[in-house]
Amino acid sequence: MQFWWLEYDALKYIETARQTFSLTSFKTMQNAQNVTVIGDVHGCLPTLEALLSQIPEDMPLIFIGDLINRGPNSLKTLRRVIEMGSRARLILGNHEMHLLASAAGAGKVNRRDTIEEILSAPDADDLIDWVRHQYLLLQWKEFTFVHAALDPAWSLKEAVKLANEVQSELRSKQWKNYLKEMYGKDLWEKSLTGSARMRAILNGFTRIRFVDKKGVPDYKVKDAPGINPPHLMPWFKCPVRKCSNDTIVFGHWSTLGFVNLPHAIAVDTGCVWGGALSALVLPERRLIQVKAPQYCDPFA
Repeated sequence: MQFWWLEYDALKYIETARQTFSLTSFKTMQNAQNVTVIGDVHGCLPTLEALLSQIPEDMPLIFIGDLINRGPNSLKTLRRVIEMGSRARLILGNHEMHLLASAAGAGKVNRRDTIEEILSAPDADDLIDWVRHQYLLLQWKEFTFVHAALDPAWSLKEAVKLANEVQSELRSKQWKNYLKEMYGKDLWEKSLTGSARMRAILNGFTRIRFVDKKGVPDYKVKDAPGINPPHLMPWFKCPVRKCSNDTIVFGHWSTLGFVNLPHAIAVDTGCVWGGALSALVLPERRLIQVKAPQYCDPFA
């Protein structure tokens, strides 16, 4: 059997996906002198290709999440990254989690979603398997990569443990049952169990923008800093944040734009909304950007 979108057969495709999260390839990335982190692509494949043309072909890549959805080429974009094999890692964002929940029968494809083409693809099961074996958190040298944030209540050690907890469930045979009640705005408490615990962990990694002075997230406000209610602040400026001395690289927040602080780096620059797609070469923090057309109207 051959997939119509690749020149090699299904067996090689599946093996490529397995190599992506094998221990050997993981160590290869950890030992690399440089890696490049790429901001939220949202299925904007032409802009991604333009950006990749400016990055050496052997450079390890970390996609910061929301690789898919909203933009016009979600399926082709996902396949493009899978084709990279062990070169690429994906941080799971809220849109990847929405894809997984929809595949599990726990979510519904909305009017503005562009993930139906993934769910209805002839190789959908393999595509979904690849996604659910990706990461909520990755570490390389002094940098920690997450999609949106680390809940201010978590130390880095706690965050790693919680990420591994969810990743283990997503990679298990029971992953569909695990995600059956994924949606909700649960706040983190150590005493949480079951679906509420799962939701609070996922929210802490994939949805936080603003928090109050006590570090409690607010999931309603999505504006840029400066026009937010005065009692809220960006999560990375929270005075009680336990991981304030750790360098966190994140995306998710297109209205925030590029941020390059000693312990916080934001790389979502609104590609799908007509901004730019950004890549940051680490550890030197060299920025590469490609201007993007407006693939999606935020007010539509």
